[in-house]
Amino acid sequence: MKSELTRELSKVKDFENPRISLEQYITPSWLAADLLHTAKMQGDLDGKIIDLGTGTGMFAIGAALLGAEVTAVEKDPDALEIAEENAEKLGVKEEINFVEKDVGETNGGYDAVFMNPPFSQHSEEGLKFWEKASEIADKVYSVSPSTGREGIKSFIASSSHRVVELEEFEIELPATYGFHTQESRKTSVDLIITEAR
Repeated sequence: MKSELTRELSKVKDFENPRISLEQYITPSWLAADLLHTAKMQGDLDGKIIDLGTGTGMFAIGAALLGAEVTAVEKDPDALEIAEENAEKLGVKEEINFVEKDVGETNGGYDAVFMNPPFSQHSEEGLKFWEKASEIADKVYSVSPSTGREGIKSFIASSSHRVVELEEFEIELPATYGFHTQESRKTSVDLIITEAR
């Protein structure tokens, strides 16, 4: 199931004009498949699911392919348009409710959040995602930069959630922006799962 999901998610189109201000990078398909497969095995795709900062739709589409009904929130209209195209191409557009809004404006009770927050280790924006996620859901699945691990763990310790799993992976980030001098670079990321206490 996981290898098939990875194969399907590898068809998800990347950002056409990624915005550095939003730190837009696509989640590798194998990593998204790993995280979503874990959620499926835990029964966390059965309820009300939300993908915060969906970008081009990687988590939302993957969750929909595994049978979930998903809300996908994204403030960048260009990214949201690509996400909708991707969902249509992969046959799951009807299972996803695409919403153009800032993560901070998101409300409601969800069973699980999926997210890949902004990657800067000093990112206030990244912690904004964590604040919102722990406020609106019982379970959070996140891909976060390992460099921000201590700040994230500190935030979670003071929140209503607790860390249930933290695993480090190494991914290749493609040269996405003009200032990137290498074709790609290895970056350590944490797959973090939290749940309400």
